[in-house]
Amino acid sequence: MEGTTDRVGIRDLLEAGVHFGHQAKRWNPKMKRYIFAQRTGVHIIDLDQTITLLERALKFVRGVAEANREVLFVGTKKQAQIPLAEQAIRSGQPYVAERYIGGMLTNFQTILPRIQYFTELARRVEETPEEEKTGKDWFALNREYQKLRRNFAGLTEMEKLPGAIFVVDPKREELMVKEANRLKIPVVALTDTNCDPEVVDYVIPGNDDAIRAIGLISRLMADAIVEGRGEEVAVEDRPVPPVIEEALVTEEEQLSKAADEAKVSEPAAEPAPNGNGAASAQAEPEAPVPAEDAPANGAEPVAEAAEEPVAQAADEAAAEEPAVEEPAVEEPAADEAPADEAEASDGGQENEENEEK
Repeated sequence: MEGTTDRVGIRDLLEAGVHFGHQAKRWNPKMKRYIFAQRTGVHIIDLDQTITLLERALKFVRGVAEANREVLFVGTKKQAQIPLAEQAIRSGQPYVAERYIGGMLTNFQTILPRIQYFTELARRVEETPEEEKTGKDWFALNREYQKLRRNFAGLTEMEKLPGAIFVVDPKREELMVKEANRLKIPVVALTDTNCDPEVVDYVIPGNDDAIRAIGLISRLMADAIVEGRGEEVAVEDRPVPPVIEEALVTEEEQLSKAADEAKVSEPAAEPAPNGNGAASAQAEPEAPVPAEDAPANGAEPVAEAAEEPVAQAADEAAAEEPAVEEPAVEEPAADEAPADEAEASDGGQENEENEEK
C-alpha cells in the first residue's frame, strides 16, 4: 500500500508551513523532543519526526475505517473550519467545526435525541416547497432549524460514539480531548509547540494555525479513511453550520466573478495570424495594377495619370483588394516622376536645338 512518504514529502510540508511552531516564549516544554531549532524567536518543528508520526497516525485511522468505525473531525478555530469540514464531508465522517457542546461525548445518550431531531428538522426544511415558505409556521420552523444547525449540523452522520477523534489544536479543544480521554477514545491531533502532547494518543507535530497545513493533514486523514473503507464515499447534501455555508457562498461568488472577468477579457485578444497570412501581407504591400490600366510604354503613363484622378484610382484599387490598407494612394506620386523627367528631357532637347540654331 502506498505510504505517506510516497504521497507527501518534506518539500510538501515545507510549502504548507507545517514546520513553523509558536514563539519560543509560548512553548510547552513537553514538546521539546519534537523541536528541531529556534529561528528569530520562533520554534522550528522537526519534519522528519512529523513524517514518521504522520504515517503512524494514518495507519491507525485507516484501521479504524476498516473496522467500520467513525472518526470525528474537530476544529473550531477559524483557520480550521472550512478545510476540516470539507474533508470530513468528503470522507463521510461527522465533524464539529463551529461550536462544541459540553458533554457531547460523555453525555452522548442525551445528545443523540437532539441530533436525531435536528436531522428530521433539516429534512422537513429541505422538502418544503418554495411557495409554502411563508407564514408563521414556516418562520417558526426555520428559526428552530437555524438555531440547532450551529450545534448539530456536522453530527447528522454520528449515531454512536466515534472510534477515534481527529483534533486540530488540542489546546483549544481541551474540553473535547478530556472527554475523549475519559472514555478511552483515541485522540489523533495536529499538535503545535504550545500544546501538551501527553493528552494525545497519536501526536502529529505541526503548525495548527496555517490554513494550508491544516488542509494538507486533513486531506491525508480523509484519504486514509477512504482507503480503509475500500470505496469512495458518496457525497450527500448534508446540512452545514452557518459559518461554513457563508464561506462556501463567498468562494462560489469569487469563482463566478473570476469566470466572468475571464470571459470579458477573451474578446480583447486577437488571434495570431497564421504563416500564410503573414506571408501574403508581406508579399502584397501594394495593390496590383489592373492589366487594362498598365502602361504600354514609358510615355503613356504620363497621359493616363493626367486623365485619371488620383482619388478615383485609389478607390478602384481598394475595391479590387480590400485587405490592403491605402498603399495605392501613394502610387500615382511614383507615376508622376516620369512626367517630370520627360518634361525635363524635352526642355533639354529644346535648349540643344536652340544652341545649334
